[in-house]
Amino acid sequence: MVPPGSAGHLHETPVHTGEVAEIGNGHGTVGDGLPGAEEIIDKETKIDRLGGREFTAVTGRVLLHALAASGRGLCGKDSDQLTPTGRAWQSSYLPHIPRCDGCMTAVPAGHQPAPAGHQPAPVEADQLSATRPASGDRPGGTAPGLPAAGVDIRLAHGTESELAGAAALRGVLAEHDLRRWMFTDLVTVDTDTRGGYSHPLTINPSLLVRSPARALSVFLHEQLHWIEGPPVDNAIAEVRRRWPEPPPPPAGGHDAESSWIHLIVCALEYQSLSELLGPSAAAVALAQFTYYAWVYDQVLGDPGWFFDLLREHGVRLPDQPPVPRRYYGDEWWRDLA
Repeated sequence: MVPPGSAGHLHETPVHTGEVAEIGNGHGTVGDGLPGAEEIIDKETKIDRLGGREFTAVTGRVLLHALAASGRGLCGKDSDQLTPTGRAWQSSYLPHIPRCDGCMTAVPAGHQPAPAGHQPAPVEADQLSATRPASGDRPGGTAPGLPAAGVDIRLAHGTESELAGAAALRGVLAEHDLRRWMFTDLVTVDTDTRGGYSHPLTINPSLLVRSPARALSVFLHEQLHWIEGPPVDNAIAEVRRRWPEPPPPPAGGHDAESSWIHLIVCALEYQSLSELLGPSAAAVALAQFTYYAWVYDQVLGDPGWFFDLLREHGVRLPDQPPVPRRYYGDEWWRDLA
């Protein structure tokens, strides 16, 4: 199942594109001065259960297109398959995300890259290259995936508190190499969210501005919910047998299932923080949480048991940074209080 994050609510408000927190440098792309748009590729759909209810979980990756004045991609992709990004199709934006080959071929000769922050004017259809293909699809199938070079931090409403939260998160990303934890490369900072949740990764700014250690732990926590599969399911089954009746919130999760999931996620969170900050600092940071306090008490009270549990079931971070995905499925969090 998709491991859910903390309860939260997301209003259907236009998302403002914030600054991109990047790790490393990317290579320039042709046609950086054009408006950009996203297409969902490599989509995976499945039915999951949460709290006794079914929901459709959809994840995918992004292919970037350049837009013509008509709203279609320069490659000919229909506008109803594209979502404008609100930024230029520039090389500084997450260079690990593939650019459409057809759009790159169709860029008008002499079209100059846009400086950062530039709002580009669309290109008219008669300016397009006559040699462009009918589709932006890459020959031979889906564009290859690469590990994240950074994350796109967006603001739900553009408020001062969201700006401060985004700045705090960018500071953490600049301080630590977190590529092994970047299972998704899009983070929304939203004042209307209660706490944080993972699918899609959304965080209340109050959790990010308290301290760098708190911002780091919250970011890791929600990313770690993306680790799933039989090893995680087997580990959850074991903690379920050991703690058949976990306490209600706020000490535990919103239900027993959430508490069992969080025993695994929080154990991974402690191991991750220990790697980045050291065991003592990790314990201090996690002991300050009031929500999931019982869960963290179990992890911090017997970290060796949890280490053995995760090792026995093969639950671990990947040795190499993963290819990031994004969530496009049902708004399951609306049913959580």
